[in-house]
Amino acid sequence: MPTFAYSARDQAGAAMSGTMVADSLAQVGQMIRAEGKYPTSIQPAGGVVEPGRPRALGSGMSRKDLIHVSTQLAIMVETGVTLSEALECIATQSEKPRVKAILQDVCQDVRSGMDFSTALHKHSRAFPRLFIALIAASEKTGMMAKLLQRANNYLRDEHETLRRVRGALTYPAIMMAFALTTTTFLLAFVLPKFTAIYATKKAALPVPTVILMGISNLIVTQWPLLLAGLGTLGMGFYFLRQNPRGARALDYLQLHLPLLGPMFRKLYLSRGLRLVGTMASGGVSLVDCVKTAHDLCDNSYFKDLWSEVSQQIQAGKQFSEPLFRNALVPRSVSQMLHSAEKSGKLSQVMEQVSGFAEEELKQSITDMTRYIEPIMISIMGGIIGTVVLALMLPIFTISKVIVK
Repeated sequence: MPTFAYSARDQAGAAMSGTMVADSLAQVGQMIRAEGKYPTSIQPAGGVVEPGRPRALGSGMSRKDLIHVSTQLAIMVETGVTLSEALECIATQSEKPRVKAILQDVCQDVRSGMDFSTALHKHSRAFPRLFIALIAASEKTGMMAKLLQRANNYLRDEHETLRRVRGALTYPAIMMAFALTTTTFLLAFVLPKFTAIYATKKAALPVPTVILMGISNLIVTQWPLLLAGLGTLGMGFYFLRQNPRGARALDYLQLHLPLLGPMFRKLYLSRGLRLVGTMASGGVSLVDCVKTAHDLCDNSYFKDLWSEVSQQIQAGKQFSEPLFRNALVPRSVSQMLHSAEKSGKLSQVMEQVSGFAEEELKQSITDMTRYIEPIMISIMGGIIGTVVLALMLPIFTISKVIVK
């Protein structure tokens, strides 16, 4: 009978390895699980590392691909497939070279005895910190399948929330771009033809027409300078975003925009609470949970919030204390989390609260779309109507002069 080398973890999460004589890989897995251990790698004794395998340390993975990989991995681990076999199977079936290379690299590291979380950390651009933290927690508790599913649920919820927000922002952006493009076309190509006609008439042109003719002439004759100005404006915005004070000013503007401000507040709050709740319920320390929420947050004001929460926790105070003092957090949310701390169910309540905040976010997106649609239509109608009216007013003026 052949001999197989294996790596496994016991119920306490301690790593161990050894050899076992059996008929097949499947039988070795059954024997290891019968001893109350969790197999992470099984291969024939004396197996060699495949040479020339691709290294993908700098490669990333889309969130959609990560969700797909995580779902398959959770199902396979739950049904008793070893971690290395599951990774190899998913890598073989993947049609994307980048995803295949990453999974093959992680699989080989796991087979060589490296912890799964350490192998994932080498590809931090592909796997978010929350995912790696939950895997590290599962290695200590032996609940790999459960925490994989928990991480997968978080990734799905976050992906759906961001998709809704992007969808809400895309509609007004497209409408505004269409309005600006149409106006530019009218001023650059249509109005100059009318200008030639009006120039042959001695009648005085209306003020709106004179203004638009001046703008049209500027666009036609000075378009290189206008493009250079737009490029300079874009670069200025980029450097403003890179500057800490400039980025903070933009973050403030983001949270206080009409209609959009409340939506962004609920987005950052729900994401932060969901992340902390998911990690805490997976066995990660609360300090590490809050630190991860701070590092992954994109808004400096919410970063300050999580930084204050972290300092208060390390000082021995309650999680909810700084939330009561921060205007970004509704008092009802702070009160629910304060009650959860007293009952010892902070992580569970935090996930419930984040779900409630996400539902409010969805409603905010629906309301915002309902309000923005007529506003954008009115803006488009006003811009295009003004241009058309300015083109038509001289006709009435000229006709009056002819009648006289």
